[in-house]
Amino acid sequence: MSARILDHAALRDLCRQAGADDTGFVEVERETLAFQRESFLEAVPWARSFIVVVRRLNKHTIRVPWRSVSGAEFTEGANDIKAILRRIEQKLDAGGVRAVGVSGFFPMEFGRLPNFPWVVSLKDLAQAAGLGVMGKNRLVLHPNHGANIYLGAIAIDAEIDQYSRPLDDTPCLTCNLCAVTCPTGAIAKDGHFDFASCLTHNYREKIGGFVEWVHTLADSRNRADYRRRVSDAETLSWWQSLGYEAITHCDYCMAVCPAGDEATSFLSDRKTHFRDVVRPLRDKSEPVYVVPGSDAESHVLAAFPHKRGRHIGNGMAPGSVQGFIGLLPHVFQRGRAKGLTARYHFRFRGREIAEATVDIREQKIKVETGLIGKANLTVTADSDSWLGFLAKDRSIAWELLRGKIRLKGSPRLLLAFGKCFPS
Repeated sequence: MSARILDHAALRDLCRQAGADDTGFVEVERETLAFQRESFLEAVPWARSFIVVVRRLNKHTIRVPWRSVSGAEFTEGANDIKAILRRIEQKLDAGGVRAVGVSGFFPMEFGRLPNFPWVVSLKDLAQAAGLGVMGKNRLVLHPNHGANIYLGAIAIDAEIDQYSRPLDDTPCLTCNLCAVTCPTGAIAKDGHFDFASCLTHNYREKIGGFVEWVHTLADSRNRADYRRRVSDAETLSWWQSLGYEAITHCDYCMAVCPAGDEATSFLSDRKTHFRDVVRPLRDKSEPVYVVPGSDAESHVLAAFPHKRGRHIGNGMAPGSVQGFIGLLPHVFQRGRAKGLTARYHFRFRGREIAEATVDIREQKIKVETGLIGKANLTVTADSDSWLGFLAKDRSIAWELLRGKIRLKGSPRLLLAFGKCFPS
């Protein structure tokens, strides 16, 4: 293992012995990694190759409607990946190869936001390594194990004699079961994905949801006020996540996906799969966490009237102007943009200086750096005042009176803009 060019067959065998269900290899110079190369080389500047590993999850456990059961499988899968990476690291280190494992799970570098909080995108690595293709559900679908996998990677300071190539075909069956089961409507049949709605519900007890809950605690006047905002059952769920492992509230898109070895049986008997796997999740009565005024709120009412829309904030107030600009495409609600055709110029001054153009038309958004074309509304703002407004710490009316935020164009366009990004 001490050679600077490592044998791929020996590495694959090492990974198998460590517990990996599949393995691939990617060079750091792969073109598809260019957008994040600067980021991961900041963490591991000596990296020359990635070993990417797959750990299969128990699909039957994931399909149990009780999230406590499926959550335990996710927790064990995450622990398995970390243990596998650790065993491989130790073997490589003993052979004189520098190696650092990246599991893709918490902790992350949230201080780097709005930049990537992770070392490297494992989904992009896995696709480059021929371990799967991104499906409509935004999960990497393995040709054998389908969506029921966890990923990990190891950065090493050596080259490998043979690197993996992406798959030619996708395991995705375009069955749309992920779309019809998603309680928030985040996955659309036309391929659109609503990142904010997915994150708000599924990661309620992680990331933005935790921030929102802490704000709720701080804003509550007393015990009665807090209990009016948060049920005792929800508080116990928070205790469970904080004391043990934070569970997700959905992952139905993984549970119902028939890609992989199950594809043949699914295609020959769709009704049984729908009855045994899809229907219990669709029929389940449960709270669905939604931001008021979001597309998810409308979807729950229309598609799942037996589920309960639970109003919360998304907890994603940006901490910088660049963060605000970068978040826009991810939190854009296309349903709320129906009928809106407008171009916005944003000019930020003060502590942060930036300019951006946001074009909204045909329920799509395009964000560009700089002031492009002729704007229907120009917003010139002090950066701190604008961020304070987004965080709901400052009144937009007061900032307009102070001249910290100035508008050139109809204020109604600013209201229309805000409706596209409920928080």
